[in-house]
Amino acid sequence: MKKNTIYFLFLLSLYPIIAENPSESSFSGGYLSLGIQIGKTENKTVYIDIQISPSIVLIGPYKHDSPGYLFFGSSIGKRYGGENSFRYIDVNLNFWNALFTLGTGKGFVFAEGNKYQRTKYWGGLGFVPIILCTDNYYINNNKYKQIGIMGILPLPVFGYNFYP
Repeated sequence: MKKNTIYFLFLLSLYPIIAENPSESSFSGGYLSLGIQIGKTENKTVYIDIQISPSIVLIGPYKHDSPGYLFFGSSIGKRYGGENSFRYIDVNLNFWNALFTLGTGKGFVFAEGNKYQRTKYWGGLGFVPIILCTDNYYINNNKYKQIGIMGILPLPVFGYNFYP
């Protein structure tokens, strides 16, 4: 609970950046996304993920001659499936343009009172807010691989890349 409180206080600290005039902002912009994922494990158990992910623009087309946006972000979420549920947190890189999106993340799964390493990869069409995701992690030397579809609601955080 304490970690979640710190995470949400960090999100609230972004308010002064959001409140300024975006066209004059020194903040590059970013997004806060809410995601719901449905997928299956290797043993065909269905799971559901719920996550929140803030990200900021590292490189964007407005100040750089790039074909899209490179975001640095993090995710915090909870996975429900079968008899098991766990929390997770990670940092990630995401490339997005109007045609496609690709990303990778590395973090931890918190299960059975322990912390385990986790990696994730995703991709999709840039103009559709649905991505294909795969997660890999080890718990007690057992490898778990899961694949799913995630629907995302990205909410832009205004800066010079995203003002209307």
